[in-house]
Amino acid sequence: MDSNTLTKAAEDYGTPVYVYDGDQIVARCREFKEAFHGFPAKVKFCYAVKANTNLTILRLIQRQGFGADIVSQGELDAALKAGFAKDDVIYTSNSKNMQDIKAAVEAGIRITCGNMHEIGSVKKAGGTQIAFRVNPDVSANTHPKISTALRASKFGLHFEDDIALEAVKKALELGLKVSGIHCHIGSNIKDTSAFTEAARKMLDFAVKIKELGVELEFIDFGGGLGIRYKDEDVVSASQFADSYRRILDDGIERLGYAPDVWFEPGRYIIGESGVLLTRVNSIKNTPEKAFINTDAGFNDLIRPAMYDAYHEIRVVGNEGDETCYDVAGNLCESGDILGRDRMLPATEAGDLIALMNAGAYGYSMASNYNSMPLPAEVLVRDGRIDLIRERQDIQELYVRQKIPKDLL
Repeated sequence: MDSNTLTKAAEDYGTPVYVYDGDQIVARCREFKEAFHGFPAKVKFCYAVKANTNLTILRLIQRQGFGADIVSQGELDAALKAGFAKDDVIYTSNSKNMQDIKAAVEAGIRITCGNMHEIGSVKKAGGTQIAFRVNPDVSANTHPKISTALRASKFGLHFEDDIALEAVKKALELGLKVSGIHCHIGSNIKDTSAFTEAARKMLDFAVKIKELGVELEFIDFGGGLGIRYKDEDVVSASQFADSYRRILDDGIERLGYAPDVWFEPGRYIIGESGVLLTRVNSIKNTPEKAFINTDAGFNDLIRPAMYDAYHEIRVVGNEGDETCYDVAGNLCESGDILGRDRMLPATEAGDLIALMNAGAYGYSMASNYNSMPLPAEVLVRDGRIDLIRERQDIQELYVRQKIPKDLL
């Protein structure tokens, strides 16, 4: 998106505002699908809804033939509202209560279980089939907070001590059909080695449970493919597909049948399409450094504070001589820094700042901390800018609060 488009979005809808490139989202979906052309098994792509839950974004992705990977009743409702078919939705949360499981069973979607307790809950809710999230004990070489298949992780049933095997046996004893196995090893992964290691272990397990009479309808290898936030090597969709292609050829031969293969891209589809725009409130010079104070904070984009994540920062329409700044948010927290030691053109109050590659885990992780309203979201397609979520009004912060009568 060019400077004129970003400037107009900020002028028309204020700041902070998330701006998404719809054409790029569509292109990413098509690129991912094309990478698996000629794959040795039937492939289904389930977009990781948690990356960005806006209904317009979901609808755009659904129209590209994707399914949905969900982790809550809220995401289930969003997926169905966006038009995803029930057969294309899979519920992969690590911790579900009875209401969650009933909602999934009643909706007729796939459900994975990552602990022994949920097996009985699926049966009690009237479910007839089940899939299992397994933990292959693989290091994804990513931030510890988004690495989800380590030995000590809360996610999935471990192969060690036959924990996953016992879960399959319990499901069969209860008369449940075991339709699939699933794993997700982490997020923003930049090489294929962890993916292939997990895939081998998954296929080994599929071979093992065939001895129990289980022939899987699908194997869901999850998502986690990373994007380029700074100057770094990343894995392309075609490289990602090729790494699985070789393993699947061997796995299908050992299995004697070809289950469908599922993947759950999220960040890869939406991440690079999004920009968070924020206005400069003031410039502050201290004996130590210079600060750009903006009207956004980690309530709008928590990744820098939570993960020490890097987002490229640009001054929209300004390419002058550079100065070193810390780009600060407007929250009452020392950790509310959007970027440290950034070389940027000399900046002044009123300038427009763009935080790049903010399409994934931006708005979906936003909050009302410091009683800040949530930002607006807009979608750009063919040069047209559409408002797809209004800015939250301050009065909406209190709409569900109740003051006891004796305090009125």
